[in-house]
Amino acid sequence: MIKDDKIFVMIEISLNEDQKKDFQKNGFLIIESFLETTHFERLYERFQSLFNGNFETGIEPDEWNWKFESGPKDVTRQICNAWKSDNSIKEIVCNEFLGKACAELMGWSGSRLLQDNVLWKPPGGKTLAYHQDAAYDDWIVPQTMMTCWMPIDNVDKEKGTLEYVKGSHLWGLSPPKGQFHSPKDYKKELNEYASKLNKEIQIQYVEVPAGGAAFHHGYTWHGSGINNTNSNRRAIVAHCVPSDSKFHPTNTGGTARIYKKYKKLETDELDESFFPIIWTKGGYRTNV
Repeated sequence: MIKDDKIFVMIEISLNEDQKKDFQKNGFLIIESFLETTHFERLYERFQSLFNGNFETGIEPDEWNWKFESGPKDVTRQICNAWKSDNSIKEIVCNEFLGKACAELMGWSGSRLLQDNVLWKPPGGKTLAYHQDAAYDDWIVPQTMMTCWMPIDNVDKEKGTLEYVKGSHLWGLSPPKGQFHSPKDYKKELNEYASKLNKEIQIQYVEVPAGGAAFHHGYTWHGSGINNTNSNRRAIVAHCVPSDSKFHPTNTGGTARIYKKYKKLETDELDESFFPIIWTKGGYRTNV
């Protein structure tokens, strides 16, 4: 059940067959309106507070790649698993409508939050390399993912919005490599992989108002360019996996070094305290 005290209203979307077919064909689905914008000023304040190291719950996020007192001004700022640190972020990334949409598009019986991102690309903010999200969760079985990217500012190509490669979710999965933050050529790994497979690159830019959303398959290649405007480009991201996902029994490299600390002894089950179930067909969800 959704708690009555929540203030961020997510618009329940009813996915039609054409939208599902488009997702299966392209590997992404872009929606103009998904999150009610009434209280976005609160979100802007929460972003400022998070990157200043002020955590509402007293719990530090799992990854914190930029801080006001020490971070360079021209990079994309990122925090991972801010939902543990901030109730406003938790309210959004743990919303059951979001979980239902992810599950329906991927054909899952339920969805679980694996990780969130709080992203802030300031004016002049540099690139993020093209990559596949699922390439970073080889510590999960099955190795799959569904991402919901929710901008809280109007976004377009000039602002360094998210870029997708159409149909690239059908190309298979490539292990991550290269520099992720601010590479000189943010399409280098994409171009090399597409050339290896003799694939044509067709790019779709996510250009939606604040409160829109873009869903993409964990195998879909995506990245973002420089913010060439005088405005911020901020977004909240939820990375979901099937509700019955488990820890990989042996993989310990990459981001597993951060997240396998939540693994219990003698079991590969994911603890809902750290990886909450946000929607299932049967109605069960973690009480977060």
